[in-house]
Amino acid sequence: MMSHRYYARSVRRIGIRDLRNDTSRVVKRARAGERIIVTIDGVPADELGPILARSEKPSLEELIASGAARAPLTRTPPPPPHPRDAGPGPTTTEIIAADRTEA
Repeated sequence: MMSHRYYARSVRRIGIRDLRNDTSRVVKRARAGERIIVTIDGVPADELGPILARSEKPSLEELIASGAARAPLTRTPPPPPHPRDAGPGPTTTEIIAADRTEA
């Protein structure tokens, strides 16, 4: 099993076969507070751990470390949108009002 450390918590990875062979021990460790990532062919597939209270949501760093999320490719914010001009013609409000009167 691999161990990844981040902040004060650790995440352990366990293969699906090892989980099947030792389910009881792994679930007891998860219930005791350990977070465990279950992998299939080395790819994260699921996570076992204590049931979190609603206020204890994982941070982005924790999600990345567990394999549940990927780090952003860039840290810069996206550029602002540049909406296109719809051009001449009726407005959306006018089209909807006309459609409603026809029905």
